[in-house]
Amino acid sequence: MNKQLLKEKYTADLLQNFLPFWENAIDSEYGGVFTCFTNEGDKLVSDKKYIWSQGRFLWLCCHLLILKKKGLLDISERWEEAATKTYQFLEKNAVMKNNHIVYAVERDGTQIDEALDISIFADCFYIIGCNAYAYYYQDKDIFNKTIMIYDKVKQRISQNDFASEPYPIPTGFETHSIPMILLNVAEELYKTAKSLDHPNQTKLLQDMKHNLESILALQDGNRIMEYKSTRMDETTSLLVRHVNPGHTLESVWFMMHSLELMQIENKEEYIDRLVKIAAHSFDIGWDSTYGGLLRFVDKEGGPPKGNTIDTSIEKLITETWDTKLWWPHSEALYTTLLMAIKTKEKSWVERYKKVEEYVFQTFPNENKAIGEWIQIRNRNGIPIQKVVALPVKDPFHIIRNYLLILKLLEE
Repeated sequence: MNKQLLKEKYTADLLQNFLPFWENAIDSEYGGVFTCFTNEGDKLVSDKKYIWSQGRFLWLCCHLLILKKKGLLDISERWEEAATKTYQFLEKNAVMKNNHIVYAVERDGTQIDEALDISIFADCFYIIGCNAYAYYYQDKDIFNKTIMIYDKVKQRISQNDFASEPYPIPTGFETHSIPMILLNVAEELYKTAKSLDHPNQTKLLQDMKHNLESILALQDGNRIMEYKSTRMDETTSLLVRHVNPGHTLESVWFMMHSLELMQIENKEEYIDRLVKIAAHSFDIGWDSTYGGLLRFVDKEGGPPKGNTIDTSIEKLITETWDTKLWWPHSEALYTTLLMAIKTKEKSWVERYKKVEEYVFQTFPNENKAIGEWIQIRNRNGIPIQKVVALPVKDPFHIIRNYLLILKLLEE
């Protein structure tokens, strides 16, 4: 595996096929970015702004600028303006009087009655974006405001006083997604706190450890349960039995990154567990017929199965299990490469090469004038028009994983 060639490959793809698309989507008038495009990226179907995606975009802007400052990426000055205007847009329009974060707003920031306090994930991605802005500009005041929102999120989750659209958590179930996003948020905040010599460093490390342990408490063999039930037989419940391969791979690198920041005696034991979890997730999720990662599979492989309680998430699992989505594949690119470099095992090099070949044969938009990926596809890899989580062409996963890959290849 030639690191220099890989670095050149991902840098060129980022600069030629992704950043031009998203530069054209920046809203220079109001701030933020337009995201409600068709799957092909050829038409903007709405100018509403989902705070989930706006916070993610701010994170991307800041991390692109960090690489530019280090001399590792040559990008235009427009990204600095985009970062500032996106932060200002979020601070002005996304925060409610109770310090909760709204789900979506109109283009100019006008709040939408039916899209207010309906998803704790909007709060978390707001935090991630504003924290990145505080880190880039080394701004303690912005960081303190962001910590205030974070503390509110933790309080609401501990009291089970939150909503989680577009994936409502069924009564009687614990979900992987909550400790997973909190782990990522705490890790991001910790790195900023450390750079600012902020007193919250110790507490954020404790939060990271707590959330990591909460995720691993959902471990069943070499898989992470997406849901754990207090009301159903876990051997027969579809919610408990199903595996989300891409989500697990993403969660594994969250945990790997957090472990690097922790001072714990048995770190190698944790890493060994994570390597096994990642291998199982990739192998059971890989489509041996058409290639690529299936969206959902049963814990024994194949289509998800089990008893249901008539929830929207169960319908999503059974109806879309065999689709091929952009975000799990970008997560797989990074996680398999991370494992290949950290473990030096041939099996991980082979997994990386397998997903790399599939991804670059399947997802890139053939229309180079538009660029990006055609992100949502059926099992055969043919593009389809579907809404995945939000009705958006989200800028986050691919570019974030490209940036992580470039950082990894610099080590």
